[in-house]
Amino acid sequence: MPRNAVLAFSLFLASLWMTSPLKAANAALGSQWVAYGQKLYAAQQYDKAISAFTTAAKANSGDPQAWKGLGYSFYAKRDYTSALKYCKYALQLNPNDAGLSQFTQRLTASTAQPGAGAPGSGNAMALANRYYQAKQYPYAIQQYNVVLSSDPNNAVAYQYLGNCYYAQGDKPHAVQAFKHAIALNPNNVALKSFLARYSPEDARESGVQVAEGPKDWAQPLWRSAVLPGWGQSYNGDGTKAWLVGGVTLGALAGTVATYVIGDNARKTYEGLTDANADYDTPYNTWESMATLNHVFAITFLTAYTFNLVDAILGAKADTHALGMNDLDQKPVQLGLMPQGVPGVTVQLLKF
Repeated sequence: MPRNAVLAFSLFLASLWMTSPLKAANAALGSQWVAYGQKLYAAQQYDKAISAFTTAAKANSGDPQAWKGLGYSFYAKRDYTSALKYCKYALQLNPNDAGLSQFTQRLTASTAQPGAGAPGSGNAMALANRYYQAKQYPYAIQQYNVVLSSDPNNAVAYQYLGNCYYAQGDKPHAVQAFKHAIALNPNNVALKSFLARYSPEDARESGVQVAEGPKDWAQPLWRSAVLPGWGQSYNGDGTKAWLVGGVTLGALAGTVATYVIGDNARKTYEGLTDANADYDTPYNTWESMATLNHVFAITFLTAYTFNLVDAILGAKADTHALGMNDLDQKPVQLGLMPQGVPGVTVQLLKF
């Protein structure tokens, strides 16, 4: 084989060897930009979301989520022509996306009519519910906002919008949506009860009468007993959780490590029989590790005890919303028992 042909073949094999990891790296980078774009999209920062999805598409042009994100972001900016173009391309890459397919069909029909705008709120609500059920919360949020833009008194849309934010861990936006839903539908007892547990102060601001029961200390206690710091995290104090957990587990690790090192040194020392052997080194190691072991053990027991006590003291009271029926009922009522015999009926308040 001629020398130039051998060189060309070698370069070809090298390019094949390098292409696979390069594609993998681009795909990983693209996925990161898609995730970032979805966060911006959920926060309704559509221009920044477009920039992020564009970067994702450049890194991995075969990722349908990047093109889908572009389509939905342009749709949110009411640029329906661009939205349709990118949604169609995303659908070519992933024809199995049923939600995107239905949305693209409705958008196609809508833009085909002269002077037509976006799909109607009824269609948007149905599409939002499908995205919500599929746990694609950023897209569901966008669709619920479409519904509310044309029907601002839709209490159900506000409640499901809050559910989406809640699922994403966005408490401020979730609470805001829930409060709108309660204001529009004051008879939504289930949502009032949830908001009373989720954010009692915000529930009170919405006119919900919140009752507080005894502190539920059992939940954080058993968590801290299993994993130090977990109870503090359950109580909502993340900083203390890391601090308490780190000190306790670090002291435990130090206790175990010094015991193992000291025990090995002890065995080495006790196993020496040669008069000329180095007795000092293993003995000094054994002695120093024994001292450190006591320090770490005392620190661990102290930190672990503090971890349990603090979990109990930091426990939050169980809260729930009081309905009108709860307020009208008295703890003790005189009347007839079921058999017709006079007696006392005890109605226990539930917390």
